[in-house]
Formats: sequence, C-alpha cells, structure tokens
Amino acid sequence: MEPFNPADPFEVATEAMRKEIADLINRQWTKAPAMAGLSPEAKAQAIMTALTVSLAATMKIMVNAPETHLIEAIRGSLPAAFAQAAGIIADTADPREVRH
Repeated sequence: MEPFNPADPFEVATEAMRKEIADLINRQWTKAPAMAGLSPEAKAQAIMTALTVSLAATMKIMVNAPETHLIEAIRGSLPAAFAQAAGIIADTADPREVRH
C-alpha cells in the first residue's frame, strides 16, 4: 500500500473525513449515554448499522446510479479499506495518523 501523500487533494480530503468519523465513533463508543448499557458486540453492531445506513443514504442522494452499482462500489472498496485499517492497527501507517 502506498504511503499517505499530503500533496494529493483526494488523499487529504479522505484522510480528514476518516479522522472525523473515527473521532465520532470513538466518542459514541466511550461517552454516549445511549451506548452505555450496550455490550461491546451491541455497540459494534449499532455503529456498523449507523455507518452503513448513512453511507447508503448519502450515496443514493449524491450519486445518480442504480442501487446495484452503488452496492458494487462499496463492495469493491472493502479490500483496500481493510488493508488500510490493518496498517493503522499495526502502526505501520503514516506517523501523523490519529489512532483510536
């Protein structure tokens, strides 16, 4: 996987949004009163549900494409997303990364 390129506007925009989302998830996991009574498994499920519904709704609004194309676009992006996540978790990503 290529290292983070701070000169690439797409990478800068993507990284900024990823960090905001990660911060939100961390706050929900650790501080949200609505999550306090949930098991770790239920918290994870609640977060995954919220993220996937938000992604689907946003894509349906912003992208004029059939739902099947949007699903394939999401499905196609998952291997790279998991590879990037593995790098962050393994602490091999860019040292400027915010880690949660």
